[in-house]
Amino acid sequence: MGISSESPPKQTSSQQCGLFCWARGGKLHTAMHGGIRTARSCHLDAFDVSRAAGWWGMPILRKCHTEPDRLMGFNEILSRKRADHSAGVHFYLDDYQFERLWARPERYLPILSCFACVLTPDFSLYMDMPRAMKIWNVYRSRLLGQMMQDAGMAVIPTLSWAEPETFSFCFDGIEPGGTVSVSTVGVKRSREASDVWRAGFREAVRRLHPSCVILYGEALDGIDYGGRIIRIRNEVTARMKERASHGRPRRIERNQR
Repeated sequence: MGISSESPPKQTSSQQCGLFCWARGGKLHTAMHGGIRTARSCHLDAFDVSRAAGWWGMPILRKCHTEPDRLMGFNEILSRKRADHSAGVHFYLDDYQFERLWARPERYLPILSCFACVLTPDFSLYMDMPRAMKIWNVYRSRLLGQMMQDAGMAVIPTLSWAEPETFSFCFDGIEPGGTVSVSTVGVKRSREASDVWRAGFREAVRRLHPSCVILYGEALDGIDYGGRIIRIRNEVTARMKERASHGRPRRIERNQR
């Protein structure tokens, strides 16, 4: 399997030149003529069609063989007390905690470059989201990952999916044969969630043939992970269990999904 699930359609000359067109009031506009702020907010200047794959033009991530044994959340990287620059950075958090990275990558990429590696942002793919939103969130994760690689970072793709229809785009742009990361946080809450996760992960292994899987959360039984596994515990869950074992009242934690 390659890095694309589908062959992209023939592109127009304007797309090949990196120009994005839309209609308004009967006139054709491009990001080069008006809409500059919109273009910047969507990071159109960072998108390179020659480094994109699939029908939806997902930015390509080169395979990475980094295998971190520790991860810390993006929400902790600015803390002098908690920041461990020998660890990798994950985004297994509520989306609002890292939307700022999409809004201002120029501020956060230099900070992320100080860490051993970075997982790509885990923008949510909820089952009841419109498909357009799911495609957009996968695209944003890939583009930020590509920007990180261009800045010289070791970047590990974070895999995410929803219903089987998302398989047509959610793995596009990831070069097979490298390290990938997945989370099982919340997967055991229902049979449906477990079944969706298992189906998606089987498809990911079939397409990507990972050399190593960074597993954030508990391992599921009966799963072929396709390669070496490094399991990293969910720190929030671990802290809650430790407090419970010491007879302390449990607080509701909101910084992890």
